[in-house]
Amino acid sequence: MKFMGLLCAALAFGGNVLAIHLHPRSEDKAKTLSFGFEKVKRNVENIPRLRKRSSTVLQRLDNADYLYYANVSIGTPPQNLRLHLDTGSSDVWVESMKSELCQGRNHPCNVTGTFDPDSSSTYEQVSNDFDISYVDGEFARGDYGKDVLTLTDGVEVSGLQFGIGIESTSTDGIMGIGFDLNEVQVQRLKKDPYRNLVDLMADQKLIRSRAYSLWLNDLNAPTGEILFGGVDTAKFIGSLVTVPIDKRVGETKAREFAITLTSVSITNSSGDSLTLTSNGYANPVLLDTGSTYTYLDSVLAKALADQVGAQAVERYGIAVVPCEARNYNGSVSYGFSGATITVPLRELVINAYDTTGKPAKFNDGTKLCYWGVLSSGDVGTNVMGDTFLRSAYVVYDLDNEEISLANTRYNATDSRILEIGAGSSAVPNATGVANAVTVLASGTGTYRGNSRPYISGSVTRPSSPDPTGDTSTAPSLDPSLTSTLLLFTTLFISLVL
Repeated sequence: MKFMGLLCAALAFGGNVLAIHLHPRSEDKAKTLSFGFEKVKRNVENIPRLRKRSSTVLQRLDNADYLYYANVSIGTPPQNLRLHLDTGSSDVWVESMKSELCQGRNHPCNVTGTFDPDSSSTYEQVSNDFDISYVDGEFARGDYGKDVLTLTDGVEVSGLQFGIGIESTSTDGIMGIGFDLNEVQVQRLKKDPYRNLVDLMADQKLIRSRAYSLWLNDLNAPTGEILFGGVDTAKFIGSLVTVPIDKRVGETKAREFAITLTSVSITNSSGDSLTLTSNGYANPVLLDTGSTYTYLDSVLAKALADQVGAQAVERYGIAVVPCEARNYNGSVSYGFSGATITVPLRELVINAYDTTGKPAKFNDGTKLCYWGVLSSGDVGTNVMGDTFLRSAYVVYDLDNEEISLANTRYNATDSRILEIGAGSSAVPNATGVANAVTVLASGTGTYRGNSRPYISGSVTRPSSPDPTGDTSTAPSLDPSLTSTLLLFTTLFISLVL
């Protein structure tokens, strides 16, 4: 899902991108497609050269501002494109070289690439009713077509239907890898679903079933991967735990990757823990690589922010926290019917920059950071974005409508890849929870996560702090850091964007 409704949904991260390396696919009947990440300086001319390997599918992904992109090509001869990897949507769509946006000043689509149907000998037009839009008014409209999509080591997925944004407001194309019921022509045009990218990978025997695993690694990590058709047991701790995917109200099949969040707690360095949710708490959440942040219901988001001294700025939909909060050895744990994912506090404190590209600061010189958990407001289903997913190893099993979870092993350097098979219990070494809680999900808005907030005005604190957050039941924090954090809970922030 592309997040564009909230101003802070994507950040400027000091000029880094990620390039991906694919790990070998096993030579026997096991079929997996693995996409790895390697961070390099944010300079498209400084991306490491791809290395061909026998029986591998090598795909580069860039991480621009910590949004995950795939460098692929479409057509014959191939036309290079950078597509935003998105578990929250199901369509591939690209920018047209003829769009007014791409022909504008500074040619903004040069970075992401454009597609020209007239230049591909294998292109087939399907229809002229491609139309996707987002809650803040951004959109893409144009044609549906079919062509071959080629990964950068030459592996082809033929006959892929995709949208072409002839008229659009965004330079970023999308590589949606969700359920076919979430395709825009199904939801908007009420047509039957078509065979999308993940469907075709299975149809064309590139993988045995419609399933893949995701390992984003930590906030500053140099490596990560998405592995189609397999799991890498070297990339997670313990065993995978499987929970069912929630369905929408009135629907019998899953449309998106929503599971039920059943608890949230915060723990300090001494192991003292405080549960922030009540007994019986159950709320559906989307697992979505298209969201930079995690969005929880407003009460829970505020309770969590209060414990770390983060200050929400409702006007702009952001929250800020002193950057030294990442030095506190605490964590936030999310429960899913018995499966627990623990996110270190350092993974939730994200660098912020001013309009000159320098680190943002409070007016007293203290370095300012963004806080990675925000209120979902009235959007409907909440979202577990990249500030959660980097700490989780997640297996998305479309065939069985299940999600398997384990705590990630940060910065793992080896691989032990196992194939995801076909049929029930296809994910190797995964165990289902004993009493899974499911909730019927309501509708959810679609947002983008690539607008850039900058701190351009004065960020001040009052001379006499008057903390409003209730910390009386919080775990005991380090005293010196607690004082610093609480001092900022009532910051008066003026952001002029």
